[in-house]
Amino acid sequence: MTKNIKIVTVEDSTIVVNRLKTMLGALDGANYMGNVTTVASAKLLINSIQPDVVILDIHLAEDAPHANGITLLPWLKENHPQLIIIMLTNQVEPHYRNTCNQCGAHYFLDKSKEFDKVAQVITESMSSKCF
Repeated sequence: MTKNIKIVTVEDSTIVVNRLKTMLGALDGANYMGNVTTVASAKLLINSIQPDVVILDIHLAEDAPHANGITLLPWLKENHPQLIIIMLTNQVEPHYRNTCNQCGAHYFLDKSKEFDKVAQVITESMSSKCF
C-alpha cells in the first residue's frame, strides 16, 4: 500500500475488536481509527473520519432487534459510495451473505473460519483502488 488507509470497525465484541487491532497494527499502511458498537455511532464516526474501509458485524447487541450491520449497509452505500465494506460475522447463513452482497458489501467473511483473511482482503482491495 502506498498510502495510509483509514479503517473503522463496527463491532460489539471486545475480543474481536482487540484481535482486529492487533491484525491491523501489523498491516503496512493501515491506520486504525477506532471502533463503535451501534448503527447510530457508526454513522457519526464514519461521517467524521471518512474512512477508506469499514469492517462491519451483522449482529450489534445494543441495536437488536431493530437495527444491525445489514440495516447500515444502504446508508453506507448512499452516503459513502467509495467506502470498502467488509462484513465480518458469525451470521454466515446464505440469506445473510446474499442480503449483504445485494446491499453493497464488498466482502463477506466468517469470523470463525476466515478471520485471518481480513488483512489480505484489505491489502488486495487497496492495491486495486487508487488511494
